[in-house]
Amino acid sequence: MCGSQSPARSNNPALVSPHGSPPYAGFRSAQPQGVTVSATSPTLSGWPRQIVWREFRDLGSRPSGISEDAQVAVELRPSRISVERENGQFKLGNVTFSMGVNRQDSWVVADQKSTALLAHEQGHYDIVGLCYRDLIAELQRLRASSQNQLAREVRRIMGQYDQLADTLSDEYDSSQETDHGRNSSRQQAWEKQIQNCMQSGRRIAAPP
Repeated sequence: MCGSQSPARSNNPALVSPHGSPPYAGFRSAQPQGVTVSATSPTLSGWPRQIVWREFRDLGSRPSGISEDAQVAVELRPSRISVERENGQFKLGNVTFSMGVNRQDSWVVADQKSTALLAHEQGHYDIVGLCYRDLIAELQRLRASSQNQLAREVRRIMGQYDQLADTLSDEYDSSQETDHGRNSSRQQAWEKQIQNCMQSGRRIAAPP
């Protein structure tokens, strides 16, 4: 079960220049790195995998005003970003986007831990993971005419997928769907849908 805070945190790439340096379209270098044609591209790490309770903070009771017993927050952190040129256009080079549980904002009521509750939180993690899988695929295809345009597009696309992850996670928790995991039949339907999307490469959507 998840509280009112969405699992997908607001993520922004570390597109900042070194202290005291002029801004290079938000990137770390004045010149793109790499050669004319490059095989490097963004990759995703940290998903898919099984999350575990030790990634959550144990609480003695629910926070005030919260009716659920657990909450997971997911974050996406890029490594140092490089920019490369390919056929006269700019693209992201070798950067790894690491997805993980933000333990500071993830918690569980210690005496309410169960396999079913963890499976529900795993669903949140996998929904976000599927969104970020598609994000990385879009970033791999992204080309821009300038470093400024590339930086703007990276931020726009990341914001778009953060919002999508938030929307789908809210739908997953809604009373019409899993009701925070209480509706076992819809929970099973979502778990099946998630697995199908992971195996087929299809975009995640609510199960029929």
